[in-house]
Amino acid sequence: MPKAKTKTVKRSPSKRRGPYWFDEQAAERAVQFFETCLTHTKGELAGKPLLLDEWEKDQIVRPVFGWKRKDGTRRYRKVFVEIPRKNGKSTICAGIALYLLHADREPGAEVYSAAADREQAAIVFDVAKQMVMQSEQLRRRTELYRRSMVHLASASSRRARSRAL
Repeated sequence: MPKAKTKTVKRSPSKRRGPYWFDEQAAERAVQFFETCLTHTKGELAGKPLLLDEWEKDQIVRPVFGWKRKDGTRRYRKVFVEIPRKNGKSTICAGIALYLLHADREPGAEVYSAAADREQAAIVFDVAKQMVMQSEQLRRRTELYRRSMVHLASASSRRARSRAL
């Protein structure tokens, strides 16, 4: 007996769903920021462009930055991403933080990496800092400090925060 064929139906994100709509241009802008402004910081890919896997584009970056409310603000204000070990969580989180700092067009934005202790909080911040140092384009626009960075044009800041539980 032949196996039943399964067909994956991909929903078009351009359709309106309730009070939300999908902004293709905003979603692609975020993906392009990753792939043209950011580089890997560790391993054999260090220094090479940060080309996202399709699942990272379709399940993380595009939905976070593409889905909008009626007033044009992003639908998602908090995002929970669960990825197995050694699959680039710190890298993608650092990239999202840098996008919010440099390309989100919000004057005075405050972007944080938060964790239970200082060492954990520093991991994503340090990856982001290395990405800035490796990019002439971002380095020119950013003032770097030990545990913070400032996007000069928008006066937006990025910090690592910790709190003992």
